[in-house]
Amino acid sequence: MQGVSVQGLLAAIAGFVFVSVLIPMLCRPAERLGLLDLPDERKLHGEPVPMIGGIAMFIAFCAGLLIIPDPLRPYASLVVGMGILLATGLVDDALDITPASKLIMQILAAVLMVSWGEVQVHSLGHLLGPEPFELGEWAIPFTVLCTVFMINAINMADGTDGLAGGLAMLILVGLAILGWLNGAREAFIIVSLLLAAVTLGFLLFNMRTPWRKRASVFMGDAGSMMLGFAIAWLAVFVSQREDSTVYPITIAWLLVLPVTDLVSSFFRRLVRGQSPFSADSEHLHHALLRAGIPVGTIVGIMLLLQLVFSAVGVLGWVLEWPEHWLAVAVGLVFICHYLLSMRAWRLMKWIKQKGGEGSPGG
Repeated sequence: MQGVSVQGLLAAIAGFVFVSVLIPMLCRPAERLGLLDLPDERKLHGEPVPMIGGIAMFIAFCAGLLIIPDPLRPYASLVVGMGILLATGLVDDALDITPASKLIMQILAAVLMVSWGEVQVHSLGHLLGPEPFELGEWAIPFTVLCTVFMINAINMADGTDGLAGGLAMLILVGLAILGWLNGAREAFIIVSLLLAAVTLGFLLFNMRTPWRKRASVFMGDAGSMMLGFAIAWLAVFVSQREDSTVYPITIAWLLVLPVTDLVSSFFRRLVRGQSPFSADSEHLHHALLRAGIPVGTIVGIMLLLQLVFSAVGVLGWVLEWPEHWLAVAVGLVFICHYLLSMRAWRLMKWIKQKGGEGSPGG
């Protein structure tokens, strides 16, 4: 296992400090440029909120990269892809472009990742027996599809203060730990920690705490799509390099919470005859909100689940649990999440009843 140099730690610290300073500076320009999330019937905030978290995180991330001692040429497609999706998101946040236009730009970033960056999923591990499940000529389209899914998974998780950023930060830390345990080059570990650090700096302004009742800034589509792409890029990179021993199914465990929410939403909308890309307020965290559970509690529950799922995936790889059993368990997590999302109204009703029984005079 390879440690992280002092210079690498300084890069992460610098990214955290830079984004913490940059966000307040960008709030006023955001008003002039129209980068504001205006309240409506689907949203929880009652006043316009600046959507500058994404651009602040990207600038801080790029600044931190300048401090990293290792060559960063292998990460060029990561930075360019993040930049493409940041620009797309900023235009969407200001002008509301069509879902098709966003999808095209997401595919473009994913194609750059697999072609220029040569970051591709070649193997799914030993899911079906002693021989690895190789994708062969399907590697490129499969990687593009997974990358687009991950971009939209983080984007759709961005519906409650602190949720998308918190999930992204924990996933990035998990990827850094995997890289460290698997002997990845220091640059990979630092890049993952740097991105986690700038996300943590953003959460200082976005997550609800006893000192902050509501988010003062949002990451917007610019930030959520950028983070989703970065997570996909780093996840494929750490698990698919030639000398990697990381189970691909371990990556699935790190990503299972946001991805299952996306897939469940797609299936639910298709069953109802709706477009799978249409927006709604029927994600699991929305049902919990309608049941009267505080935002901070919901985010805490979701982040705790993320930690548990990540621990299962990492321990399963370290302790060499059978990959097919880990895959079956991931499938069970998806089924449970889908059934809960399809019956969210019953969950909401049950929680309200339990809350009434526990109240005085109930």
